[in-house]
Parts: sequence; structure tokens; C-alpha cells
Amino acid sequence: MLPKHARYQLRHAPKLERSRYPEMASVCRAKRDGGQDNLNGLNYAEAQEYIASLAPRGWRLGLDRMQEFAHRAGLEGSLGDGDSPKYIHVAGTNGKGSVTAMVQSCLAAQGFRTGAFFSPYVVEPRERVQFGRDYISEQELADVATYLMPIGESLSETEFGGVTEFEFKTAIGFEFYKRKQCEWVALEVGLGGRLDATNIITPASSAIVSISYDHMSILGSTLREIAHEKAGIIKLGLPVVVGHLPSEAMTEIERVAEENNAPMWRLGREVLWHSEGHRVRIQTPKSEIEVEPALFGEIQLHNAAVAYAALDAAGAAKNTEQIKTGFKTASLPGRFQRMHIEGQSYILDGAHNEDSAKALAKMLTEAKIRPRLCITGMLNGHEPADFYGHLQEFVDEFLVVPIDFHRSMDPKDLASQMTTLGFNARPFETVRAAIDAARFDEETEVVLVCGSFYLVGEIMRLAQSR
Repeated sequence: MLPKHARYQLRHAPKLERSRYPEMASVCRAKRDGGQDNLNGLNYAEAQEYIASLAPRGWRLGLDRMQEFAHRAGLEGSLGDGDSPKYIHVAGTNGKGSVTAMVQSCLAAQGFRTGAFFSPYVVEPRERVQFGRDYISEQELADVATYLMPIGESLSETEFGGVTEFEFKTAIGFEFYKRKQCEWVALEVGLGGRLDATNIITPASSAIVSISYDHMSILGSTLREIAHEKAGIIKLGLPVVVGHLPSEAMTEIERVAEENNAPMWRLGREVLWHSEGHRVRIQTPKSEIEVEPALFGEIQLHNAAVAYAALDAAGAAKNTEQIKTGFKTASLPGRFQRMHIEGQSYILDGAHNEDSAKALAKMLTEAKIRPRLCITGMLNGHEPADFYGHLQEFVDEFLVVPIDFHRSMDPKDLASQMTTLGFNARPFETVRAAIDAARFDEETEVVLVCGSFYLVGEIMRLAQSR
């Protein structure tokens, strides 16, 4: 039986046939052995089914298999090692999605054929891979998956082993950008950086937005260890832009950059920025600009400075006015996003670790919003005290729900922990029950949703379905 996170993906794709996994593997082998004509193209549902079937292979960090996959797929020359596309590679504990979205929007606004890759998606899987500012179409995803399936399956019979779910999704992006003849790609790291599947590219510039504690069981227990993994995206002689970091993390980033003779643009040193209201003036070693990001919050002014510097360092900041438009029109789901759900005002934010909770608290203060209720859940591996402590002054009661993901904490256990820590928390068996309970007489009251991007996506899908 597939693990819960694979079943989660199947539930949010078109209706699928779980019994077809063995058949699809056989079809892949037939296609590999007999040529393309032996297989009709998959439809979108079948492609999603195949991708979900890779989930039991887990998350195996390392580059050898991904490099071999790309070689067999004929992707040489389109991973930043040829004329195009060129990549801007973005890592960081928090803010990397926002920076990637701003880079994408600025590239598209300048008229470049622009690709983008996001991790994770919030509402639906096609968010991960984009052209311009549009999601990959269902047919295009199915066509690319049809091409890559037998290649990925062929690795199962080698010392490399079969490709993972994330490696396959990443390869879909690379092949799609090649087919669309992208000139530039804004590429968000999946996890860490050094051993992440996206790190087989050679970037025009890299960006490390932030470093804080998250995924410590994988990336390390100290900021230096975590920074070392993020710094793995720094390439020999190529520029890297670095946001404001704790000194321990910055020291490690500087060491890796020096080892690679990589020019560093650090916010507050090589990159100067000054904010006033919702505008920020950014000065790099090459240029100066003032922009007004569409994404809300003081932290997004910092992220805008990182995004512009990454564009400028890569040589992709060509038209000042178009770049300003790019910042004004950048969007990303689940980042302090305001919605009306069944007549009730909501703010949905994917904050899920301590630093993102601090940023969320600051945004609530800036917006002068004090939600009375917060619908929340948490994945195992995160600390309730560290996260919810920053939100306690804004929230009267936390409605704790299960998250439709395999690492979800049981809402009763989480609510019990929160109560012991002094939070007013009440468990619910379903998200639906919490939404029904979170109703006010006045439409001006706001319900906050936070704790996980998976929870934010689940509530957004539920709202859209109604």
C-alpha cells in the first residue's frame, strides 16, 4: 500500500487507478526496449499516478543518480552549461519561494522566455513547473512524463537505483524548460542545497535568502551545519547573493564562497537597501533601483533586495521599468494571503518554523490584525513552543486539526502539548469541523491559518471546491 503522502497526491489529481502501477512499470520497460512507438502517450491522470507511485522510494539526497538521469534524458547543454536556459538558483530556510517568485516575475516582465520551479506546491501539483507565469499544462506534463518514465525506470536496474519522486518532478522541469526554449529559469531548491536534485545545474547566480533551524534531522543540528548544506549551491567563480544571516551561518557561507572563489554580494555590505513604507531602494555594485513588492510585509522588502541583487549579479537586470512592474505583479499562494471562505475573512500563511512565525507576527502587527481564532496543524519534527509562542499574543484560541500528510501530528496530541505550554488549544477531527467552528458575527473578524503549507493548500482547495 502506498504511504500516506502518496495517497494524498492521488486524492488531489483526477480519479486514478492504483492497480495500474505494475502495468505502468511494464509499459515503461516495453517503451525503453522497443522504442517510442510502443507506447501511446499518458494522460494527465496517469502521469500523476506514476509520479505518486515513486513516493515509497523516499527522499534520497545525492547528485549521482540525478546527473545520470539528466544524461540519459539528453539534458546536457540545457542545465546552465550551454547557451540557454540560464538559471538563478535560490536556497534558504525561509523566503526562498518568495524570492523565486519575484525573480520569475521580473524576468517575465522583461520579455524573457522564463521558466520557474517551486517547492513545495500549495494548491495543485502543476504549480511546481511554470512557463512565463503560467503553470505547465496538463497535456504538457503528461507528454514530458511519458518521455521520462522509461528513462527513469531504466535506472532501477543499475547501481544508481530508481529515481525518486522529487528527482522525477525536477527532471520534468528541466525537460519542459528545454522544450519551451526558455532563456532564463528561476529555480527554487527543494531541501538544503548541496545534495538537492536541483543542484546539478550551473547557475548564472545563486541566492541564499536565510538560514535558521529547520529539517535538522537531515541538514544538521547547528546553524553552521545547516549553512554548509545551503552553501552547496555556490559554484566555482560564480556570484552568490546572501541575505541577512546569523553570524555563525554567515561565517560558513563566506568560507565556502572563498573556497570556490565565488564573488559574494551580502545584504548590508555589497548590497545596500533602505525601506520606507512598502517601498525599498536597493543598491548593488552595478546598479540602483526602487521597487514596491506586491508581496506583503517588511520581510518581503528584504526578499526583494535579495531577488533584485540575484538578477543583477546574473546579468538579467536589463530594463528598470519592467523590473519595477515585475515586483508589483509577483504572486505566490499561501504567503499572508487574504481570502474569503464561506463569507468569513481568512489570512492563510505557510509559516511552520520559528523564524517564519516571527515574520508572521511582524506582518500581523504591520497589518494591525489580531485574529481571534487560528486554525492550525503541525508536522512531526517541529516544536510547538518555538512556533506558537510568537503568535500567542495575537490569537485567543487555536483550533488544532489533522493535516492530510504522512508526517502530520495527531491534533489531540498537539493540542495537549499546546495546553501544557499555556496555549488555549482545542482539537478537531477534521478541517471541515474547524472551519464550521470558526465563524464570527462580524465579517471584519479574521481567521488565521498557519503551521504548514499542506494545511494551507488543503483549505484553499476546500474553498475552491465550494
